[in-house]
Amino acid sequence: LSDHFEVSSSPAVTGIVGQDVVLPCQISTRTQPDNMEVQWKKIIQSQIENVHEYRAKLSQDVSGEKYIGRAELLKDGFSSGTVSLKLKNVRPADRGTYTCIVKSNEWSADAATELRTAGW
Repeated sequence: LSDHFEVSSSPAVTGIVGQDVVLPCQISTRTQPDNMEVQWKKIIQSQIENVHEYRAKLSQDVSGEKYIGRAELLKDGFSSGTVSLKLKNVRPADRGTYTCIVKSNEWSADAATELRTAGW
């Protein structure tokens, strides 16, 4: 079993303001890497904002300050390699580029998706 894997996402997703949106992220391995960590970050110009972090080893699930109660990692997809993030109650300020970073002891890979917002 190789610890090397790839991470992929959709280039862009549209979220309706006031509704939930799923930011897709998929890893190419069917087995969850040892000590897997999943980090979702939002990139705003030169700043990086923590959206959500999950550490399998510690069963730790932590949302960034602005995303408490709004960001949820969809763990039911782990068995199929899905590490997508559900963002609840989309706000106009949520639009931007989000990066899904998946790390294991041996490997790290990431993919970005752009969240566009629609509706007011």
